[in-house]
Formats: sequence, C-alpha cells, structure tokens
Amino acid sequence: QELVKKGYFSIGSITSEHAGRYRCIYGSYTAVWSEPSDPLELVVTGAYSKPTLSALPSPVVASGGNVTLQCVSWVAFDGFILCKEGEDEHPQCLNPQPRTHGSSQAVSSVGPVSPSRRWSYRCYGYDRSPYVWSLPSDLLELLVPGAADTLGPSQNNSDPKTASHSQDYTLENLIRMGMAGLILVVLGILLFEPQHSQRSLQ
Repeated sequence: QELVKKGYFSIGSITSEHAGRYRCIYGSYTAVWSEPSDPLELVVTGAYSKPTLSALPSPVVASGGNVTLQCVSWVAFDGFILCKEGEDEHPQCLNPQPRTHGSSQAVSSVGPVSPSRRWSYRCYGYDRSPYVWSLPSDLLELLVPGAADTLGPSQNNSDPKTASHSQDYTLENLIRMGMAGLILVVLGILLFEPQHSQRSLQ
C-alpha cells in the first residue's frame, strides 16, 4: 500500500493579504520536485459593507420559470459574486456579469426553478482583487409554489390537520345553533306569559 504523506501550512490571523490562489509541490533532497497541485482559491470576506440582493419582479416564481436577481451596493465595485446556498456543504458561486470597473449593481438570470429544491442566494462585491469580498448580503430565498399548494378543497381535507380544523368548526357551529335555539325558546316564553296573564284577567 502506498504511503501518503501530508504537509501542513498554518496561516495565523487571516487578512486580505492572504487571499489569492495557492498551489503546492513536493520533492526530495535531490531537488526533484513534483508537478504543482491544482489551484486552491482562498477568499477573504468582510472587507467592505454588504450589498443588497433582490428578485425582479418578485421572489415568488412559478415552477419552471426564470427570475432576475439584482445585487446592488452603495459603493462601486469592480465585480460581484452570486452564491447559491442551502443544498451543498459549500456554496456554488459565479460572476453574474463580466468584470466592469466602478459598477454599483449586477444582474443575473436564475432558472428554471422547481419546488423540489431550495433556491437561496447571497451576493458579494469585490474591488481590485477577486479574492477579497465584501460582507455577504442578506439571504434571499425564492418561493416556488408546489403541487401541494394547488390542491382543491376535497384534496386538502385529506390532510389530518385540515380535517381536525373542519371538525372543530362543525362543533362550534352546532353549539352556536343550539344557543340560538335556546334563546328563541326563552324569548317565546317571555312573550307568551304576558298574553296568557292578560287573558286570565279578562
């Protein structure tokens, strides 16, 4: 079995100067070195104030439809990053549009969406270095109505919670009808009693 050796390189307090692309190589004392590893991109966030992410025209999107996401900042950035969160351990990030100097917003089209998955996004801005990002925007979650939301009344009643609520409403209505009948009987007695007394006197 081949013995795998590992080398560890510790970075103490992370700053924006540590952001960038890293590779590693290994070798022996005979100055024979390996090919470089695949690049590892180290991103540092929190360097600038957070942008605002919104969905146009609305975060409610029909199943199979597309939606435009707009990332806007109060300061001009060289570029923006849009990241999809919620399903994988690491967010999936992409550049919404080609890098343009001094832009305060970026747009990106997302879709087609489906109700079987989560559609949650954040965006970042960066200036000069594409590895030094702003604070993340607030999380934006798209709402995709599913098949369960379009069921008719008869199908919805198959839900135990819905059926329980229907039974509660039926019992309340019966109680109200019983109280109303009792009040009518009492009123009838009260109206009948003076008439009976008057006839007796005559």
